[in-house]
Amino acid sequence: MTNGGHISAEELTLLAVGAMPEEHCAALRAHAAECVDCGAKLAEARGQAALLALGVAQEKPAATIKAELFARIRAEREQEEMYRWPAKSGEEAAHAPARKSRRGWSLVPVAAALAIATTWEWKENQRMAGELASANHQIVKMTNERQRAEMLVDLLSSPDTVSVRLAAAPETQPSAGMVRYNAKRGMVVYTAELPALPADKIYQMWLVPATGAPISAGIFAPGPHGTRQLWTAEVPMNTEVKAFAVTIEPAGGVAQPTGPKVLVGAG
Repeated sequence: MTNGGHISAEELTLLAVGAMPEEHCAALRAHAAECVDCGAKLAEARGQAALLALGVAQEKPAATIKAELFARIRAEREQEEMYRWPAKSGEEAAHAPARKSRRGWSLVPVAAALAIATTWEWKENQRMAGELASANHQIVKMTNERQRAEMLVDLLSSPDTVSVRLAAAPETQPSAGMVRYNAKRGMVVYTAELPALPADKIYQMWLVPATGAPISAGIFAPGPHGTRQLWTAEVPMNTEVKAFAVTIEPAGGVAQPTGPKVLVGAG
């Protein structure tokens, strides 16, 4: 354990993967059962070890594995019996337990190194997976932006697209906007130069058809300091338009216009 009375990181790893000799585990397990911090860390280490085990492909053992295992057990027992044989001198008797203890611990550093290496590899794989996901997200974002730009260029250059200039309503301060509308595609593209609104208000664009109720073409807010931006909206295709208008509505927009008109333009 460390000087602070907690189980060291190496001991936690060995306990989790079962690489520590049993005679050294009892005290550490007892401590982990009473210490909340060490108990949580041991549970986390066991969870990581389980994840690593699940990530390894399972293979069917060879037909001779059982015979080889029992042969190995017999060989180890014979070697232990040899160490327990009465020593010929006091010096040999003194060294026999030490040899046995060293043999029991000989595999611990290798197991610890393997556990640490596999844990590091798992974390590195997690980091690389995160970076790959981020890169894929950026690729999708750039692809969507490129497709939107191509759509806008195609729409604005189409002979079927009409332009409608928006002017400030008589009762509002000077402002302006422009709408480009393609009825065949049911697409509205617009920009507006308007002042900022309170947080509980939003601008809403409306397509006023030749017959029927106004159709919402989306809500929007001006850029910093009233800078122009470009917004797009989909509306029912082949709708004959009479006018476009912008109103001030509650944040989130409404189904039908309720607020004052700030921009209007005949179709």
